[in-house]
Amino acid sequence: MCSPRFLTFVEAPGPLDDYAIASRLSYALWVSLPDRKLIEAAAEGKLQNPSTLATEVKRLLASPKSKRFLESFSDQWLKLKLIDFTAPDPRQFKSFDLILQESFLAETRAYLSDLIQNDRGITHLIDSDFAYLNERLARHYQLKIPIPIGLGLQKTPLPTEGKIRGGLLTQGAILKVTADGTHTSPVVRGVFVNERILGVSIPPPPPGTPAIEPDIRGAISLRDQLEKHRHSESCASCHRTIDPPGFALENFDPIGGWRTKYGTSGKAAKVDPTGITPDGVAFGNITGWKELYRGREEQLSAAFVRQFLTYATGARPRFSDGETIAEIVKSAAQEGYGMQSLMRAALTSPIFLTK
Repeated sequence: MCSPRFLTFVEAPGPLDDYAIASRLSYALWVSLPDRKLIEAAAEGKLQNPSTLATEVKRLLASPKSKRFLESFSDQWLKLKLIDFTAPDPRQFKSFDLILQESFLAETRAYLSDLIQNDRGITHLIDSDFAYLNERLARHYQLKIPIPIGLGLQKTPLPTEGKIRGGLLTQGAILKVTADGTHTSPVVRGVFVNERILGVSIPPPPPGTPAIEPDIRGAISLRDQLEKHRHSESCASCHRTIDPPGFALENFDPIGGWRTKYGTSGKAAKVDPTGITPDGVAFGNITGWKELYRGREEQLSAAFVRQFLTYATGARPRFSDGETIAEIVKSAAQEGYGMQSLMRAALTSPIFLTK
């Protein structure tokens, strides 16, 4: 049981045979062994056929076993496995408890399941007109929506004043794993959005760059403290990319609650969620930022495909895979850049079918 061959995949380099495809596909979408039907398809040599393979992808995703994939993938892609890494300060966030944290996780996973199972467009990662809520989440998000107690998560249309909660980025789980227990950082959240959602790689900071220590009184905003970084020639180019989505999310505290200032005292600094995208377009808040990125289906699709293939194959796509990823995105464009369509195209591509 300690043998590497027992614990890990051992695949021969080159094109995968049918049995290897069956194993890789099953472990990607079920986190388990292939079932009898998949093994029979491999024995008959059918998994080399793209249409048969696409049919098997749909079957595996439709199975209740795919819940394991959803949890494992979201844990890695969205860092949900770090939800327990920090504990919010109970003096500042008295409403937080483990029930709320579990609701955060359930909300994000139910939302992603809906997007994949219903093949919803990739822009739902940025914005949507519905959310999965229970009574506790609705109360925490200050949404005046009547949700019965005790019925669990329910797909709920968002009212006009609650549209800021549409999409993935303004859900409590994402906002918590991108903050510590007491403060938020536009840099941390900005890097997360760029790398995990927009597909923009952020290089590490130059050696010797000092860390930004937040003002525990809330009198000085992180934006003000970031100014010296933004005016440094060695830092400015990266911060032009990192900071905008981080600034847009500054209205959300470390547990995803809405705020307009950083502290509770009269001297507390006001939150400033404005910014300018790397291509020079200004936005006023998270709603404005979402409007700008809702129209970037190709960028969002390519970023998602790279994250999914990294999970499904265990290796990051290489620079030489760029053309194949572009073909995957192009093929899914005919289906409205649906998330399941993107996954099917990725799983029938040479990147997935070759070791």
